[in-house]
Amino acid sequence: MRSGLTSAALLPALLALGLLLGGCSAEFSVGDSEASGEEIAEEIQGGYADRTEIELPRLTCEGVEAEVGARFSCSGRNARSVQLEIAGKVTDTESDGFDYNWRVVEAVAPGVLYERALRRSLEAEGVVIAEVRCPVEVEVETGTTVHCEATDKNDSSRGVTLKLTDLDGGFDYAVDGAPSSQAGSAS
Repeated sequence: MRSGLTSAALLPALLALGLLLGGCSAEFSVGDSEASGEEIAEEIQGGYADRTEIELPRLTCEGVEAEVGARFSCSGRNARSVQLEIAGKVTDTESDGFDYNWRVVEAVAPGVLYERALRRSLEAEGVVIAEVRCPVEVEVETGTTVHCEATDKNDSSRGVTLKLTDLDGGFDYAVDGAPSSQAGSAS
């Protein structure tokens, strides 16, 4: 496989994935024994933006009781159109609130992010690309294989297989019929 996309190629778009799939902690103060989904969403949105420098304008969370081990989930979409599923768990309780951890457990990126990165990588190799087409959505998970098609300026199409190498959108790619390989990133 050729490895033509650098980790920086898609970094602005998918940066949040690698940072948050590992998890974050937060502290929450409540006046009673639970927090509403709106309160949890607001806290996570702030933490997400602070950590990634990418806004998380759409997030819906379940409410959670202040009991150690209580779990909650959230769904949303960041400002780069990456769909996120977030899982959280209460880790400690205090008289005026509780602590919890949360992490992104699933991320689905628009295929256009990979199209742009693949195009830049191929053009960096001197191939003039007219069009790149990838699936509409790509589940960002290490080992996932994505099949795309690249058309050059002579209207000659070639299949390109991407294999995701990390949770930051990095990937290796192989152009069908080409013996060499390249690496890249949708981050």
